[in-house]
Amino acid sequence: MRIKKGMSLFVFLIVCVVTLMVVYVFTNSIKKQQQAEKIQNKNVIKVVKKDLYEEITLRGIVTSEEKPIFSSTTAKVKSVFIRDGDYIKKGDLIAFMDDTSVRLELKKKEREKQSLYRDLENLYARLGECSVYSPFEGQVAEIYVKERDIISKGSPICKVVKTDVVYLTVAFPRWLFNNINQGDPIEVVVPEYGQEIKGYIRAKSSIFYTDENGFPAFDVEVILKEKGIPVKVKAYCIFRYNGQKVRSLNEGIITPEEDIIKSPTDGVVKNIYISKFSLLNKNQLIVELSNDEILEQIKNKKTQIEQITEEINEYRKKLSMFVIKAPLEGIVSDINIVEGKLLNEGEKIFVIWNPSNLIFESKISELELDRIKKGQKVTLQFKIPGRIGVNETVNGTVKLIGSRPLEESLDANISFYSIKIGFKSNRIKRGMHATAQMKVFLKQNALCVPVEALREENGKYYVWVKQQKPKNISENTGKDKIIDEFGSKESYYEGAEKREVVIGESNKWYAEILSGLKEGEEVVLPRIYEEVK
Repeated sequence: MRIKKGMSLFVFLIVCVVTLMVVYVFTNSIKKQQQAEKIQNKNVIKVVKKDLYEEITLRGIVTSEEKPIFSSTTAKVKSVFIRDGDYIKKGDLIAFMDDTSVRLELKKKEREKQSLYRDLENLYARLGECSVYSPFEGQVAEIYVKERDIISKGSPICKVVKTDVVYLTVAFPRWLFNNINQGDPIEVVVPEYGQEIKGYIRAKSSIFYTDENGFPAFDVEVILKEKGIPVKVKAYCIFRYNGQKVRSLNEGIITPEEDIIKSPTDGVVKNIYISKFSLLNKNQLIVELSNDEILEQIKNKKTQIEQITEEINEYRKKLSMFVIKAPLEGIVSDINIVEGKLLNEGEKIFVIWNPSNLIFESKISELELDRIKKGQKVTLQFKIPGRIGVNETVNGTVKLIGSRPLEESLDANISFYSIKIGFKSNRIKRGMHATAQMKVFLKQNALCVPVEALREENGKYYVWVKQQKPKNISENTGKDKIIDEFGSKESYYEGAEKREVVIGESNKWYAEILSGLKEGEEVVLPRIYEEVK
């Protein structure tokens, strides 16, 4: 009986142990399955590309960029057209200053310049006169100069017999005197050659005389301009009057006209291009005078003109200094200019500032200093004091970053540097105290994971990456067991692989992955709320 009871108790104990083992295995299997589901459905996040930025909170005051305007010259103020607080635009007239003395000097210099130009014109005229040209056609009869001769203006150079102009003198009856005039046409008859040539009355004599035949007469000079006219021959003339032909009382001798070519200026004979009895064409160069002195004078005059032109330009620039205009748009303040006041060069006249071009002045810690550079574009989000939920978002530009830490931070554990950010806004006013959230872009389109997904070991970073086809929990061997960050054999990271990554930029939310991950892969976030058993 006792043996039966003992056997029953033993069987019961065996059944209880087996039952407990089955319950334990089943419970553990469910727990592992839950862990796998957690990896598959919950604490995982995809690797994505996004803009990586950092937000820096600044507390400061809004000012504006003020530009002091200084007097560029010393003079009395004639007129003022602004008042304190006026809004002016770029180019608006501010004031006139007395420029009388400068204008007088400018007119004096301009008169000097005109005189120099007249001198230069005369020198060029003299330069042109150094080359002597024949004013007509002819033949050289005499040459009166030789090379290196010093001659004066009007000195004879050569005698030329004109071949294109001949003349003769004949007598006409006195009664025709009032009917013959200079320029009238007349016929010239050369009996020896049987030629009739057209001529013109060049002059008539006012002296009357009795010719050898006893007729009262006066002399008339006739000019012929045709080429090839025979010379040194006799000819008579016929003048037409009231339809009648009146013949000259005598015959004249056709004579070529001679003329003396004279020097148009003083100089030294440099070159002679003619010889005795040589034929000349009209506008042919006959003599060249030395022009070295004139060329030197021309050079000096040009230099003087350049110098005085520079002086005139300087006076004109000075005149612009006496008209004060607004260099930019803004509001006028601190006016230091009134009519009749003597302003000295460099003295401040007024200050101008633009209410739209504002400056947010604050300080930034040394930990954030490497994120900010001068000229960098930033986004400012202002919280307007005293108004719940009223914000202003504007784009700004970093104007200045202090090169030395502020004195107030010298005794602290961390240094702060001054920062000025320029922006435009119609709602934010100068003098406001404000808190600004400055958004600084670190990298655009960066491959990112949450910073909590990273694990650091010996200076290297790792993440747990969800496997595309995780192993069945029941198939894991002791060798496959993964120890999580809490040292638990029942790892939270079942179904994931540990992978080394290289990180780049980061903020307090995300880190840039330079290598080790691909876009779309899933990383396992850490087990934050699990308890180690």
